[in-house]
Amino acid sequence: MITASAQETASLSTDVVPRFRLEPTDKVTINGVDYVPKSADDFGHVLRRLDNPDMCESFTHAQIDELRKEDGWAHCRGFFTSSKAQLRSARPETLLSDLPSKQLQRVLFRKTFCDEFLRMEADGLASRSDASMKEAIRSIVANMVTSELSDGRCGSEDVNLKRPPSPRSLRRWIDAYAACAWEPIALSHNYGRSGNRLPRFGKEERDLMQEYADMYASRLQPSKKSLLTDLHGEIKKLNKQRQIAGERLLRLPSRAAFERVIESLDPFHVYAGRNSPEAARKKFFLVQNGLCVTRPLERIELDENMIPLQTLLTDAKLWHRLTPKQQAEVERRRLWVSTAIDTATRCCLAALIVENPSEASAIATLEMAVNDKSAYASAAGCVTPWDQCGTPECIANDAGAGYKSYGYRAAACDLGADLMFPTTGTPQMRGKQERFYRTIHTGFFSRLDGRTFENVVAKGNYDSEANSDLDASEIGQITVRYLVDVYHNTPHSGLAGETPRNAWLRLTKIFPVIPPPDKEVNRHIFGLTHEARIGNRGVRFLGLYYRSQELQRLRRKTGMKPVLVRVDRTDLSRISVRPKPGLNIASDQGWITVDCLTSGFEGVSVDHWMRTARIIRKNNAEMAKVSEAVVHQALRDIDEFSRMAAKRAGIASRFLTSEDFKKFDRDVFRNLEFVRGPENAPGVLEPSDEGAGDVVEVEIGGAAPTAELPDEDGDDAWFVED
Repeated sequence: MITASAQETASLSTDVVPRFRLEPTDKVTINGVDYVPKSADDFGHVLRRLDNPDMCESFTHAQIDELRKEDGWAHCRGFFTSSKAQLRSARPETLLSDLPSKQLQRVLFRKTFCDEFLRMEADGLASRSDASMKEAIRSIVANMVTSELSDGRCGSEDVNLKRPPSPRSLRRWIDAYAACAWEPIALSHNYGRSGNRLPRFGKEERDLMQEYADMYASRLQPSKKSLLTDLHGEIKKLNKQRQIAGERLLRLPSRAAFERVIESLDPFHVYAGRNSPEAARKKFFLVQNGLCVTRPLERIELDENMIPLQTLLTDAKLWHRLTPKQQAEVERRRLWVSTAIDTATRCCLAALIVENPSEASAIATLEMAVNDKSAYASAAGCVTPWDQCGTPECIANDAGAGYKSYGYRAAACDLGADLMFPTTGTPQMRGKQERFYRTIHTGFFSRLDGRTFENVVAKGNYDSEANSDLDASEIGQITVRYLVDVYHNTPHSGLAGETPRNAWLRLTKIFPVIPPPDKEVNRHIFGLTHEARIGNRGVRFLGLYYRSQELQRLRRKTGMKPVLVRVDRTDLSRISVRPKPGLNIASDQGWITVDCLTSGFEGVSVDHWMRTARIIRKNNAEMAKVSEAVVHQALRDIDEFSRMAAKRAGIASRFLTSEDFKKFDRDVFRNLEFVRGPENAPGVLEPSDEGAGDVVEVEIGGAAPTAELPDEDGDDAWFVED
């Protein structure tokens, strides 16, 4: 039952402005100007300009919320930390998603080993000696094999396991991991930067430098300067003896060279030696155990649960009215709801209806949890906004195949969040999520009466495949309406009678959350990955062409080799392009943003455009050219007549792969081109003058046959229309 105070809060909550936490080491870019956060209060943030450190500007929380939704906003967490600076100078890739598949698997394998060993070391079950590390490695491998075997049926498939590391290799991994502040990208190999690695000092000098550097991790807490002085004294003493013996004199290391050796030591051991092992474990504690959370997005939980369609129809007394074919279809079909909740406030951060849980559905759920969901709530007719968003600090999920996939783990690591995998078969480790599903079943599914499914029964022997998307969309709509308007505004016993939405509003004022990634980074992390070639008209995706000056320069380097394309499934106005790993492109700048040549695709989703393209293709099957005005009119018509369904498609749509896009492009956009008519002229369809099997090349952008823009090199060559 919703109390009067909860209803009043829900009616007034539409004016609440979200507050985001910006750290002093972050870099914020607003319209091309770089800032560093200086301070924050109840009114807003004070940012210091990098180009003029004496100048500071203030932004209210409302201004920050509006700016982050625009293209000119960029937020890089921890940009000015020493670990991020070291990574930028050593490795061009800063996101795990940018690594090749094999290297990504190797990095995540090493991360798993390091995390498990550090957990055992923190619990006193292992040490850094060779004998202890060998036992720990055997235990970790046994746990990995057990976990793999528990996920499948006996004899269903082979278990593939990488060769475990030696104690020396594991120590080297942990040292690299710790030196870069536990950034997983530090575990990737750096073979591409191989070069002259000849030592600057001989073995005797290196041994002495290491011996005196180890003295830095002492309870006496000597300074680096005093140790360097003692080292120089020892070398001078040895040089006198070597000079008499006629041997080579030892070189005196500089202060910078000696400090590099000290900095290469394991920070954990240095801190433990200079203070105490207890203080080191407290400072470098990596894995958060237990559910003692105090702030929003400190920990979120992701899980999937099957929707009991047959039970719902039976309870609604409609099962006996279905035909045997319909009953068999319901028994065969499995719909799942994939959700994410915030542990501190119990707010639901994401809800997706999927048919087969997979890597794509897990990544889509995480993307929905991070970003603003007001559009979904508005489309479902919700009164309360669904504006809970931000970057989580820790992500807990079960051991499902989608959550253990490399793509999902890479996306979570790129967000800067710690991943937690509770032990398989112990749902109490995800108590908040399991209790949340019980609430959905008892408070939502049990309340659905026969009218909810009357459309299914009234259709008789309906085509289940043709109507499957509609059914899932309807379930998605009422699910969102229940979660946003009912669940978020109902007093929760786990919150001492406070509603989840009120808990979110109260705690975000005390503990502002980390803002979600900006649009560019969001597309790079969560975007749909596709391979394409850069042709004369740019990059083609679903019948649309994208091109820019930077893309032309990239084409000169890649030629006709395929490139990687990242597409935001909610916005087709821009894509991201970069060379495939392994092409050895000089001065690779990473992802570049390329605009769509056809205007009007801002906010147009992939699903919306694919439905529109099918209608255009059906209505103009004999045409080879379709005016751009016709395309825009079709988009407006579909948006007008099925606006709610278009938004719900983001909640209950199937997740497409690169192969699905290629097949759709062949089936729908074959022999079909979009052209722009004269300015202010009505859109017309132009029949093809060629044969039915010929594709007609057309001009885009008016009367000019080419688009000539000089580049920085002074070369006027551009994408030329054939």
